[in-house]
Amino acid sequence: MMGQRLSKKIFHVCMIFVIIVIIGFIAVMVMLNYGEKGETDMPFSISKIAIISTVNGEDVEDVQNKWNFNVTQNNDIYIYIDKNEKHKKQEIISSVVLDNFKVKLAPECGKINFYKPSLNDNSLFKNSDENVAEKIEFKGEKTTDMRNLQISNQGGTIAFRTSNLELGNYISNDEEQVNHNELLKKMNIDESNLKYQISLDVTLNLNSGTVFKAEQITIELPIENVVDLGTVGKEITDMNTIRFKRIEN
Repeated sequence: MMGQRLSKKIFHVCMIFVIIVIIGFIAVMVMLNYGEKGETDMPFSISKIAIISTVNGEDVEDVQNKWNFNVTQNNDIYIYIDKNEKHKKQEIISSVVLDNFKVKLAPECGKINFYKPSLNDNSLFKNSDENVAEKIEFKGEKTTDMRNLQISNQGGTIAFRTSNLELGNYISNDEEQVNHNELLKKMNIDESNLKYQISLDVTLNLNSGTVFKAEQITIELPIENVVDLGTVGKEITDMNTIRFKRIEN
């Protein structure tokens, strides 16, 4: 009898141990899957990222030369946030925050800056000190207004600019007119020397108190052929590398 009872106890202990191991294994697999894929049922998600790469020349006061331009290469980046119509719970965007801007791979020439939309200028962006940004927060409102840092609380488009400054000056006394799209070509700048890579974090804050964050979204800049064409655009629709995870308050 004692031997049978001991055998039963050993069997029960073994079964409990096996169950604990199985539960632990399942938990680890769930965590690994979440780490790889992130949230799979988001109320809002990034549907695409559009980039417009341009060349700009700012007039420099110069009494000795007819033309003197300080040349900059700009990249305007638009992030489209769409509502998931299949999500069961109705959610409202409180704000969307862009931060943790980093230059992961620096260009061979120039200096990189990040800018928020400009409030007081005719164009959406202006490379001024007051617009330099380390963090940009778009408040959830009834409609999207990028200039006033607002996004529709049911999804919309937000934007920022990253610019390559201090590329040099283009000086000329022979030309009647200067096409800004050709400035980089006229300066004999190799496009490979302009290539750089940035990353940023995107945080979605919802009125319900739920917070989702995608870290280190990486973008390669500028768009190809900017030296030859001066203005080029591209849409990125493959969002598989962007993973939002729930942030516990």
